[in-house]
Amino acid sequence: MTDEPTAGEWLVPPPRTAAGWLLLRRPEPGDSSALYDAVVASVDHLRPWMSWAEGYTPQMAEAFVDRNAAKPGDPPVAEVSYLVWDRDDHLLGVCGLHARIGPGALEIGYWVDVRRTGRGVATLAAAALTELAFSISGVRAVEIHHDEANRASRAVPARLGYELVATVDDAPGAPAEVGAELQWRMTRSAWPFSDGARLLEAARTSSP
Repeated sequence: MTDEPTAGEWLVPPPRTAAGWLLLRRPEPGDSSALYDAVVASVDHLRPWMSWAEGYTPQMAEAFVDRNAAKPGDPPVAEVSYLVWDRDDHLLGVCGLHARIGPGALEIGYWVDVRRTGRGVATLAAAALTELAFSISGVRAVEIHHDEANRASRAVPARLGYELVATVDDAPGAPAEVGAELQWRMTRSAWPFSDGARLLEAARTSSP
């Protein structure tokens, strides 16, 4: 017997969480146009790593918003996505938590609007999601997975102090992937002393 939640019972996520100058917010009605604009502007940046970016439509953006919007009385879910905003209400990208790697662990995913890269958006958003994940009882580890060729994604867990724990064969799912998946892990016990926790604290301290 175990009291750990199954994959579909992990998450009752808050509607938003702040990370200094970033706000992670569940999608709301009216967000689809900003999301569509960000994907279309970034399609050449996203397409090598995310096959869904090819042929992205306004209807796909609307479906994403509807699927991930917070609704009263929502049951626990297996994944949750947040839109990432700055103080000027610019949509910077999308990030999420996914219960797809087994009991006691969650996986983080993220992408950033190509017009907003170079500001540490993905790193700070992933730090906020790591903290959020460890606020959930039963979560012992958080992981970030990416293809070996995706150097930009590799920089995020490295900067946060995640440990590279495995490289596994994985069939390429997008044009630029080479079929080797790097798996990085942060444990609950290591998080308070990590570079990611310090980054998050500094961002919040420096924000008015």
